Amino acid sequence: MRRFALLAVCVLALAGCKKKPKPAPAEPEPAPGLKKDGLPQEGPAPSGGGGGGGGGIIAAGGGIGVVNPVQALGGGGGGGAAMAVRKAARRTQALNELKNIGEIIFAMQIETGRMPTVPQILEELKRTPQLLTGVSEGAYVLTGTTEAGGLYAFEVDADKQPGIAVIGGRATRSTPEELRPYLLALPPSVLQPQQPQQPPRQPAPQPMGKIDNRPMPPQPAGQRIPVGQKDMEDVRIFIDNFSGAGGRMPTQAETRAALQMSGTPAFGLVQRGAITLTGATTREGVWAYETAAANSGGLIAGANGTETVTPAEFARRLGR
Repeated sequence: MRRFALLAVCVLALAGCKKKPKPAPAEPEPAPGLKKDGLPQEGPAPSGGGGGGGGGIIAAGGGIGVVNPVQALGGGGGGGAAMAVRKAARRTQALNELKNIGEIIFAMQIETGRMPTVPQILEELKRTPQLLTGVSEGAYVLTGTTEAGGLYAFEVDADKQPGIAVIGGRATRSTPEELRPYLLALPPSVLQPQQPQQPPRQPAPQPMGKIDNRPMPPQPAGQRIPVGQKDMEDVRIFIDNFSGAGGRMPTQAETRAALQMSGTPAFGLVQRGAITLTGATTREGVWAYETAAANSGGLIAGANGTETVTPAEFARRLGR
């Protein structure tokens, strides 16, 4: 009897172990617009209009605000950053171009043993049109210094605000205070070109082949003023470079001002009437000539270079 009762208890115990536990009640789904953690549901990014640029941002009090992240950080749509990048690129380009100009001038000084004049530098820069354009358009100023350790060139307005200068052949960033000692050693015309004096009135150039019966301008009294090949070449180089870079011929006033700024002796010869500028408006014909060439032969300058001609050849070239 006891065995039977013990067997019944064991059977009942085994039957109870095989029962599966009841599953826990399912958690109710959150209401629309809420996450399971009770926080508001992030909405999808707006598809049209607006300045959206990111997902929803939970605002205080449980609201949702969709904002432009650039505006949230105080930006202006990236315009300021783009402008800064462009400005930095221009500064790097100016530094590289002035560095190249400095190396060219320094190499010319090493080759000849003396500092080159501005017209000579411009002639050399014709090999690198990008550098010549920077000078011709006024972005860079050539000083024509005669000192190997002096100021070769500088970025326009570098004497008034921080900029780039070429000192002793090396391009470097400088302030107006650092530049001032070098500027004081230069002729005043480099920074403040003086208005050139009006030369003796000259007849306007005539087209080739047309006879001009007007009298020649009066020659300066006294002994003939000598004009060297280099003097006339300085004049020719400036006119050639100006017309090549600017697409037009320089006026007489522009030529005189450039010669004055360069410091070449040719400027004094123009002022004294030893060299005559024709004011040619095309590259054909004569650009400048030794004033005495009409009577005794001399130098003329034009697209073909600087030449020595007889009085007869001179008259033929100028259509007289």
